[in-house]
Amino acid sequence: MFLVLIGALACIAAAVLTLGLRLMHTKTKIPVYPLGLALAVVGGVATVAFVAIFLVYGISALV
Repeated sequence: MFLVLIGALACIAAAVLTLGLRLMHTKTKIPVYPLGLALAVVGGVATVAFVAIFLVYGISALV
């Protein structure tokens, strides 16, 4: 069950990363690049962290 939760959190973090990247490339009158950059950084770090936890926990469960 823990692996399902971590997998879901990794997917949500990847979605935040994608949203941040889309905001960075959006052409609007108000500057949304800093917000997109912040979302991309947070989403990227969270995605890497959740995938690492998923892999470590999954491998330790097999051993």
